[in-house]
Amino acid sequence: MRLLKIFFLHFESVFEHRLRSFVWFLTSMINPLMIILFWAGARVGNKQIFPGWSTVDINSYYFLLMIASALLTSHSEEDIAFYDIRQGGLAKYLVKPFSYYWLKFIEEIPYRVLQGFYGMTAIFIIGFFFKNLIQITFNLQTITFGIICCVLAFFISFTYKMCLGLLAFWFKQIRSITQLLEIIAIIFAGYIIPLEMLPGQLKAIAYILPFSYIVYFPVRIFQGEMVFFDYFKVIFGQTVWLLIFVLINRLEWRRGIKTFTATGQ
Repeated sequence: MRLLKIFFLHFESVFEHRLRSFVWFLTSMINPLMIILFWAGARVGNKQIFPGWSTVDINSYYFLLMIASALLTSHSEEDIAFYDIRQGGLAKYLVKPFSYYWLKFIEEIPYRVLQGFYGMTAIFIIGFFFKNLIQITFNLQTITFGIICCVLAFFISFTYKMCLGLLAFWFKQIRSITQLLEIIAIIFAGYIIPLEMLPGQLKAIAYILPFSYIVYFPVRIFQGEMVFFDYFKVIFGQTVWLLIFVLINRLEWRRGIKTFTATGQ
């Protein structure tokens, strides 16, 4: 119950800056919309881009990717590294009767809820005015496994970003590391092109790395492009990566907290 009260307090704080969050969302829409325009140009003359991918499939993929990115992708690493560790803000969390992991998790959820709301509202408006532009599969099986997959995806994203943030215990500047990994994620999470279109070796690598489990597979589930057995393979892969990141997070925390120092004012 106390954690729930903390959540609502953070939600009130985030909602006070809802316009800024809306601007961030609009900025995040630019890349998917530009890629959709690129694919529209590539299909001039009814050219086939890739087997099994129609114009509606392409449009649906990038619009759903926009929602998945806003709803499931955590951005907590900068806050953890700069404000909590470098500036000493971590000290206030250490005196609270809750785990630092769960406190930061609760802080992140309101941002994802608000960003996800903007994304779903945009999809609803676009789907209402352009009925043949987007196609999403809604049935009990898709919704059930889609929700499970999305929950695991967010846990993976948050724990992974926390692992990056905790590197600040040993590195004064982690931005170069996070930016390098962000470039890798853009390629292997399907932000540029669907992973199905990658060459054989790159596609195999992308399916192994954790980035595809954060946004790509949830999107493909709601597109209705997975059979029943595929759901369990995705959930198994997500569970494995989540356990890996949890172990890394625990190891970083236990060793890093011993090096942490903070001074009062």
